[in-house]
Amino acid sequence: MFGSLVIFFPTPHEGGTLHLRDDGQEWTFNSGLELADLRTPTIGYIAFFSDIEHEVAPVISGHRVTLTYNLYFDDDDDEATDSTWQGPYRPLATNSRAFRATLEGLLENPEFLADGGTLGFGLRHIYPVLDDRFIDYVYDLLKGSDAVIYETFKSLGFEPKLYLYYEWFSPQSGSTEASIIDWVFDCAGEYNEKMDITKILRTRRGIVVWHKEHGASDLEWKNPEKVHWVSPVTRFNERECTFPLSNGYRSELDYVYGYMCLVIRIGKAGERLSYPTVAQLEKERWRDPKTSDFWKKR
Repeated sequence: MFGSLVIFFPTPHEGGTLHLRDDGQEWTFNSGLELADLRTPTIGYIAFFSDIEHEVAPVISGHRVTLTYNLYFDDDDDEATDSTWQGPYRPLATNSRAFRATLEGLLENPEFLADGGTLGFGLRHIYPVLDDRFIDYVYDLLKGSDAVIYETFKSLGFEPKLYLYYEWFSPQSGSTEASIIDWVFDCAGEYNEKMDITKILRTRRGIVVWHKEHGASDLEWKNPEKVHWVSPVTRFNERECTFPLSNGYRSELDYVYGYMCLVIRIGKAGERLSYPTVAQLEKERWRDPKTSDFWKKR
């Protein structure tokens, strides 16, 4: 289920206001007031995503009559054979034009990421993180501001990419390390006395990314990619990974969490579309990070 559709019937009543809340903002709809002044009987309706907080105030008098539909995407593969089928309709937020105009202005500014760089966005909506598979299916599920960011960058010639962001404290380096990977990572079968999640992710096609708590030389050999987080990584699209950890005296279970995010790589000023593509990244991941100058701290 990705959302709900609520139909309001024009029955006289007081109270029963519907409150919708998201990211510190609130919207209200009182069908008793909105429909009462209309000359002809009229129904009202509201649709909202499933991760929007909603609450109905008590009805003081009368009867509030509604009909609620749970909304789902159609997973029937037969539809995909129809030449007219183009996937689920994804409406963009009302601020899509403003976002595009602002982004184009930044890209034209030679002082913005003058040497190029990588932007990261924490997702603002909830999506399913399924077991043991790539997360490409989420592209068709993106909604709201997440869809605006993805569609805008893609329309400008960039290659926005979904990743799971893993962050954990390394006993070996004594600092927090981070990596991104484009599939659901399972570390249940991994074990050694000096468990190194970052190293394991690197060997599983993951990318080591710079973290503000990295030591001065701890990760120099791993040459991490620096991600400029435009919006922080959110915690509700998570995937837990459990692994055994030993300190030499006892073994215990530890956890690391992957959080879904959107990453966009941008070329230097004047050559914005000369960025490292996903195909190039796939090739570079298998090279020795000590000899590759592909990743540069920016």
